[in-house]
Amino acid sequence: MTVTSEVIETKLEDEFFIGEDEPTEGEELSPLSDEDAAFRKFEGKAVANGSYTVPRGVAVEELKNYAGHKDLKNKCPEDVRLMLESKDLFDAYDRFVQSIVDTKTTRGSLGKWRDQQFISVLDEFRDDFTDKCVKVVLCKRKSANGTYRWLEFIDVEEVGGSYVPQYDVSNYSGQIIKTYYTKLKFPNGVAVEELKQWGGRGKLKEKVPIYVERMLEKHDLLSEYEQMVDHVVEAGVGRKLKNWNIKKLKELIAVYQPMFADKGVDIYISHKQEYVSHGQHGGHTEYFRWIEFVDRELQPSYQPQRDAENKRESCTVM
Repeated sequence: MTVTSEVIETKLEDEFFIGEDEPTEGEELSPLSDEDAAFRKFEGKAVANGSYTVPRGVAVEELKNYAGHKDLKNKCPEDVRLMLESKDLFDAYDRFVQSIVDTKTTRGSLGKWRDQQFISVLDEFRDDFTDKCVKVVLCKRKSANGTYRWLEFIDVEEVGGSYVPQYDVSNYSGQIIKTYYTKLKFPNGVAVEELKQWGGRGKLKEKVPIYVERMLEKHDLLSEYEQMVDHVVEAGVGRKLKNWNIKKLKELIAVYQPMFADKGVDIYISHKQEYVSHGQHGGHTEYFRWIEFVDRELQPSYQPQRDAENKRESCTVM
């Protein structure tokens, strides 16, 4: 096998906005005493249209894509307020928000957020939050259904090292799975190997992605990986056409999961499929499959974005 260090360069692509007449809020919280607020334990919350859930000890503020600075200035979610007040951090939050609003470069045309400029402002206040054991990160998730951004306020004293936000914009590794409609990005601590639809068996044998190779070397898993690849190439396809068979792939990966887990790496088979319309001439379905290798030391809470165990391949995903 050879290792490829090819770097995929991507350009920023236009985003389209989901309906945003009013922000989606959870159930209203009952009024709390100052003492209750100080010791409140925060329940996990679903974000990104329910596709991702943060654990207890993490408060979330969702950001509208269109002119989101207005709501950021005028509205603060109750759970965020409670956490910050209990940590004596609300003044720092106010100054941070005001700086975001005043720094016009954090927004582009139509008020759309510019992530790197946003993070630059956040960096100026990071020490204020860190000194009170709160970590603040900007997160972003893109799919064919829209683009979602949110801030996570992580109570380090409560969460400890058990949680790493997997959509942290500042922690993306540069690895990409490009589908017909979108680009899936992966954080540091996760290595991905795509199973190409055409000629995938040969490509899997010939090249080892550089991030995968580094993780395998770190955890002394090269021999287990080579055994798995041989097994997948031989038995992970259909009888006639020799295309990837997701049911067989899941069964094969399950065999090797304990071997990898014993050395600190979890492996998953993931897939996504998209229907490509040809207009009046019908359309066809594109299939995308890949293996995710998760270093649990660096990503203790990571969950695969398109886990084949939870998503049936017979269901077309736009």
